[in-house]
Amino acid sequence: MSYISLEQAKSYLGELYNSAYFDDDTCEPSEALLQEDIDAVTALVNSYVKKQYNFEIIAVESLALLKGISERLLKAKSYERFDSSSIPEIVVKNADDSIFRLKDISKGILLLSDSVQDPKANIFSFSYGTNNQLFSRSRMRGI
Repeated sequence: MSYISLEQAKSYLGELYNSAYFDDDTCEPSEALLQEDIDAVTALVNSYVKKQYNFEIIAVESLALLKGISERLLKAKSYERFDSSSIPEIVVKNADDSIFRLKDISKGILLLSDSVQDPKANIFSFSYGTNNQLFSRSRMRGI
């Protein structure tokens, strides 16, 4: 499931869609190329989200957050397709921020607010304490 539809992506990208996805053979923008980029962005987002959540995200607030992240990543990908040497600094910053947020989601630092299931439990547990005293009063008397 994509977090952004083809029509939403066209609207979000605006004129960048016409420039970045222009197909010389048909002399118009290619929806197939745009769909490939949407699928790539969705796979990237899912790779981070699935580390923490083992269910499909369907709640409105979580989908809105993931849609915004997907839009920013798609814009960066579109600029890379169009002219990777002149990506505006704000687009790079937004893409970096989106990856940062995805990393937070995957680590459980940023929780999806309306998820219907708890994040995956950590299978490892650590114990730093012990019940055995290494230097007890009776052991120390012998020294």
